[in-house]
Formats: sequence, C-alpha cells, structure tokens
Amino acid sequence: MDGLACRCYGIPVGHILVDVTLVAERSRTVRMLVDTGATYSFVPEAVAADIGAPRLPAHVAVTLADGSVRDCEVGLAKIVLADREAAATLIIGDVVEPLLGVEALEALGLAPDPKAGRLVPTRAAAVLLATVAPRAAR
Repeated sequence: MDGLACRCYGIPVGHILVDVTLVAERSRTVRMLVDTGATYSFVPEAVAADIGAPRLPAHVAVTLADGSVRDCEVGLAKIVLADREAAATLIIGDVVEPLLGVEALEALGLAPDPKAGRLVPTRAAAVLLATVAPRAAR
C-alpha cells in the first residue's frame, strides 16, 4: 500500500474496511468501515468496554445516516493504523459495524481511495509526529 502497513479490505461500491487498533486502558484490533460521512468514529459499547475507553460525563445527540437521532456516550482512545497513531473521539452506541470517521482519518493523515479500495497518505508520517510532539520545557 505505497509504504503504509495497513490491512485494507476493498468491498463492492467503493467501501473500505480496515483493521484498526484502539488503545485506552487496554487495546483491541477492530475491523472498521471507513465512513467519510461520519465526523467521529462510532463503536459498540462492547468495544469501548473492552478497551476501557474513558467516557465524558455528558451524552450527545447523534444524527445517523438514516436521519434518526440517538443519545450516545462519548469516549476517547488512541487509534493506530498503518504505522500511524492519533487521539480520537469515539461515539459509543448501538452500531452493527464500527465506523472510522473523518476526525480520525485527518489526525492520522490518511484519506480513502475508493477506486483502489485503500487508504492513502495525505502527508508524511514525520509531519504527523512533529504536530503532536510536546513542547520542550522552557
């Protein structure tokens, strides 16, 4: 995958499935559907519980693709994909298939190539490291 160590599963109609490692208190690798229509990543309660994702105290109203609105918890996790890692927001709720949203893709410096059925870099991994490195003490 052009230098990216990422397992992608191209499926019909330009859908892309990827194996993502979610890390909080524990880690777990989850197959997620890349969803450029979703701002945040969406995972089932069981996945969030398995990794021990910290939760925000308030719930949020989430509008789904079918127009329905759900009240969901919000959690946090590190997402590791294609030798890249970034912090990401997780919407936690009743979802059949975990979704990898645009926030995570942007933070990872990846974008979907639906024709090829894979993710491609939008910037070098070294640039990503420079943007998240802590400031030196003065």
